[in-house]
Amino acid sequence: MVTTWDARRFREVLGHYPTGVALVSAVTEEGRPIGMIVGSFTSVSLDPPLVAYLPMLASRTFEVMRRCNTFVVNVLGAEQENLCRRFAAPGEDKWHGVGWRPSPSGAPILDGAVAWIECCTESITQAGDHYVVLGRVEQLEVQDAASPLLFFQGGYGRFTTSSVVAAPAPDLVAAIGLAERSRDHVEALAARTGITCELLARVGDDLVFVGSATGPHAAPGRASLGTRLPLMAPLGEQFVCWAGPEEAQRWIAGSRITDGDVAAGLHARLAHARRRGWSLSSWEPDDESAVLDALHGYTDCGLTPAQERELRARIAGWCRLPADDCPQDPQPDAVYAAHSIAVPVHGLHGRPVLNLRLANLPSPASGTDLLAWIDAARRTARELAVHLADTGPRRHRSALPAAGNGWG
Repeated sequence: MVTTWDARRFREVLGHYPTGVALVSAVTEEGRPIGMIVGSFTSVSLDPPLVAYLPMLASRTFEVMRRCNTFVVNVLGAEQENLCRRFAAPGEDKWHGVGWRPSPSGAPILDGAVAWIECCTESITQAGDHYVVLGRVEQLEVQDAASPLLFFQGGYGRFTTSSVVAAPAPDLVAAIGLAERSRDHVEALAARTGITCELLARVGDDLVFVGSATGPHAAPGRASLGTRLPLMAPLGEQFVCWAGPEEAQRWIAGSRITDGDVAAGLHARLAHARRRGWSLSSWEPDDESAVLDALHGYTDCGLTPAQERELRARIAGWCRLPADDCPQDPQPDAVYAAHSIAVPVHGLHGRPVLNLRLANLPSPASGTDLLAWIDAARRTARELAVHLADTGPRRHRSALPAAGNGWG
């Protein structure tokens, strides 16, 4: 049976499958760079390492390129759309002003490409109106682990990770409402302590900064309103320690902790955090800077999967505490280099609805200072819990447990 295909319909349907975009480059016998855009690059085999791309039979560029024994596949980044369009359009001097360096075989490796794969031509086979070019991989490297350029439904775009999909709107709206009603208390605490005070809410599987006030002589926090962090060990202790054992297990599993001693240490941290009603954290300056920079990408869809894995691995690295090495209560005469104090603001049923955080603590600080800040934060959290109950919708008003009480 002969079927007459509608070419436009064929392209429309297959266009719903997104593809990466690459520039295949080579050098001619005269030493001239040559390149063509393809959306058909794919891996074929691991052993031996083979890849393929599919140029059109009518491609004049490929007629020249097929005489080259080696080629380089340049995986284009999301910021290289203009470069892609330049090479996809007709023109003679496409390489003018384009930054590149030669691969070991001399083929162009583009500046700013996500990755490059150098191959020798294994075979060229005709398949309908295209060729299938099989290449044996000789060398390859990730050059810039950024978002790749994608082609989808006839247009160019970028990849975004699921972690940055907006959390359910009602949860976020409710958290912002709580933060707005907490403004006076938070500003008063910042003024009284001289320290930056922040409010964090749990929204889905993330922690979100929903409120902030800066003390008169304090450096403002680097995390802006709306910044998200993944709720994973050891972050968010004062949310997790009140939520029950299943939630604690999820929290630890989120950091992919398999070492039993480390997991036991995290369970002990949660027990200490719940008993005290507060948590103390300490970051190295380099860690803090790197993580906060990455969190901007986590919040605004700018992280690639590799970058998100790196962020999560860095956070998980803070979990490496033996079970018997949980932070002890501050001693008045000791000196500490602490970064922040977090206390829960309890809602109905003893579950925290917000965390109140004193951030960027003066360092070094005496144990006496730390204990005074902890006391001030806990008093504010208790007052705030009552205030939120009194000013909330009538059906939600009820006696709230004091900080330190909980579920169960």
